[in-house]
Amino acid sequence: MKSPKGSDSRSSRSASKSDVDRFRGRFEVKLDPKGRLSLPPGLRLSENIVITNHRLNGRNALHGYTLESWQKLESRIERLSPLEASVQAFQRFYISGGQVVELDSQGRVLVPAGLRKFAGLEADVVVVGLGDKFEIWSAEVWNVLFGEMIEVFDQTLARIAVLDEKKGEER
Repeated sequence: MKSPKGSDSRSSRSASKSDVDRFRGRFEVKLDPKGRLSLPPGLRLSENIVITNHRLNGRNALHGYTLESWQKLESRIERLSPLEASVQAFQRFYISGGQVVELDSQGRVLVPAGLRKFAGLEADVVVVGLGDKFEIWSAEVWNVLFGEMIEVFDQTLARIAVLDEKKGEER
């Protein structure tokens, strides 16, 4: 509902920034021939986005963060032991893959060529909001992965319910 001044009524609530600025939704979009991705309006949370490598179940994709969220992640990783092999591997794969891209005036980001190649991105892309970050998938890969997730969703839901119960016991 709009207020008389034309602003969104959410702005008058006491919602914290973290409650409002979340990547939400799943969108089928096109990557243009120059490698630009038009982010849906609800995902345009920052003028600077960091895009990096992502891998799930043997499939390559990309993650996108606001620069602020990315810097928080970097700080968390920097507090871990640099002598730990898994920390080094994470830094080499995930952190080093991060590239800052700017949203242009039309809400597009230029996905770096190396990252497009890594994720196998061509024209048809799916962007998936995950709260503090979003994923960018080749539509072909996403459709297979999503089908697999559907097949096991009952088990996933049951597991989440158990985790939620444990969290409730800690409160």
